[in-house]
Amino acid sequence: MKIDLYFSFRSPYSYLILPRILKLKSEYDIKINFKIVYPLAIRMPEFFKNKGLPYFIALSADVRRNAKKLGMPFTTKLKPDPIKQNLMTGTISKQQPYIFDICHLGQMAHIKGVGIEFAYEVSSLIFGGTKNWNHDDHLSKAAENVALDLHSLRASTKEQETEIIKQIEQNQVDQLNAGHHGVPLTVFEEKFFFGQDRFDDVVKLLKENGLQQKIK
Repeated sequence: MKIDLYFSFRSPYSYLILPRILKLKSEYDIKINFKIVYPLAIRMPEFFKNKGLPYFIALSADVRRNAKKLGMPFTTKLKPDPIKQNLMTGTISKQQPYIFDICHLGQMAHIKGVGIEFAYEVSSLIFGGTKNWNHDDHLSKAAENVALDLHSLRASTKEQETEIIKQIEQNQVDQLNAGHHGVPLTVFEEKFFFGQDRFDDVVKLLKENGLQQKIK
């Protein structure tokens, strides 16, 4: 049994679903095909046209409520925001110094078999409010926590960057073909579930289709 999980490093809702996804992976016989996509600001910048501060205030309030319910740390003061964007106007900067680096490192971590785990470590830094989360001292610890070496991870990422970009772009095609542009998006067979709040629905459907716990 397998599911696809579409994930963005800029999506707080993607961050919120990860502990439950990791628990599902740990406790059940299931393959989780982790599919990193670039944030909506990169894929569909037109989405943010005419979306200013009221939109982001409402979004942040909703994420805070959900994070509190789940008992997860969360802050709106990202240091830095993975996407450079004027939150007053919604305008996205042409210069993006952070997002491609972390997406590509994340994809290489996936290739090495710990994509979800690395994404959780990094997302916890970003949305937990760690200052300068993008600096190597923090990313080194995140990599170390999933048995990776950041220096080696960066070297592999640089060597395979063309292929990594191709894989992420293919994930984005697959995502739209699955039926939605948003994240987190969980797909089982022909059915998709958009949002972290649909996790229980995913598990229910999986169990109805024979999901089994791992024998310990």
